[in-house]
Amino acid sequence: MIEAIVERIENLPPVPNVVHELQDMYYMDSYNSSDIETVIKKDPNLVANILKIANSPLYEFSREIVDIRQAIVMFGLEQIIEFALASFVEDMVDFDLGLYGIDAMQFLKMAQNKSKVVTALVDKSKERFVLSNTAFLSDISKVILSNYAKEQQIAFEVEKEISLNALDDVEREYLGTDSIEVAALMFEKWNFDQKMIELLQHFKKRRDENQEALYLAREIVALDGTLHKERGEESELAARLVRL
Repeated sequence: MIEAIVERIENLPPVPNVVHELQDMYYMDSYNSSDIETVIKKDPNLVANILKIANSPLYEFSREIVDIRQAIVMFGLEQIIEFALASFVEDMVDFDLGLYGIDAMQFLKMAQNKSKVVTALVDKSKERFVLSNTAFLSDISKVILSNYAKEQQIAFEVEKEISLNALDDVEREYLGTDSIEVAALMFEKWNFDQKMIELLQHFKKRRDENQEALYLAREIVALDGTLHKERGEESELAARLVRL
């Protein structure tokens, strides 16, 4: 791993306690909307950011979501946790994705569609939660790589419809590493669930349903967040894509 990238990872801020509390709440499986609201309101900036994401063009609601309780009821804890993670990611570093030619909204669409795909492909709820969080964050390292490339004056051009698995190969060619390798180190830095780390490290082996689901999500979701379900037709999980 390139030393300058490792140093960037070491200097990342910790994941806010509120995010960990929300994740712990989900695993305890004993909570209600008031419990979720109480935790989120510990961080006023998070409240504002969640409402901003909930009212983004991605969801196209006819009316504005004006308070956090309304957002919690509409989206549920799993989605709220993803909003909290997205908020943290956007605030943690200079959010510049110029290397990839996409903006923050396209990145969020990409992250959310990966999460949506794995949720559709796996039936067990607790495994879905680990998978959806891993899928949502599996390309967060692109922020680190894009800033590193900008400093080093490295550039490449790819079609925005390229699959994320194929893009890993381009990254290795130009940067000497890829999003998955860097993201695994970020997960370790943030003390994420060991299941998330191991899934990220090994999913390309495609040896079980969870690995296949994550691989397929990164195959059919393009860099710009668009879905290309035809890319997954040969997967053993292809029949489940009708759930999307």
